[in-house]
Amino acid sequence: MCSYCGCHAIGPIGALAAEHELIQNLMGEVRRSVLAGDHATAVTLLGRLQLVLAEHDAVEELSIYPSMARHGEFTVKVASLFDEHDELDAVVDQALATARDTASAAVDWTPVLAGFQMLMEHIQAEENGMFPAAAIALETADWERAERVRQEYRAAHGSLS
Repeated sequence: MCSYCGCHAIGPIGALAAEHELIQNLMGEVRRSVLAGDHATAVTLLGRLQLVLAEHDAVEELSIYPSMARHGEFTVKVASLFDEHDELDAVVDQALATARDTASAAVDWTPVLAGFQMLMEHIQAEENGMFPAAAIALETADWERAERVRQEYRAAHGSLS
């Protein structure tokens, strides 16, 4: 994780960065469970990861990304980040649906683990590009909106903590 620019001191970025750590830890736990052949545990952990990603993505997609897209030089990158969220969500949703509809042993983990690799690259792009740029480009109202989005999400869906 980035620690050179101080952007993590901005509340919403700090919270998103902390979630990045949790997301990476959960991905590692899922991967280890899959490699150990413990598919039931892998599915349980993937379900937890899905919950973390849902809140995390809501904050990014409803606040940080649109705020950054106002700055023309970030439009293409923001679109790519949105697409990556959608791709990973589809893979996770498919795996959990398979586990729910048939059995955890029926899940094809290859696309999930490939999605994790993409997510690692996505996190690095945010930590080393988007977040430092946001720290410079965004205004107080943007950060307040990010905080509001998180609060509204938690009011509607409950808190993970």
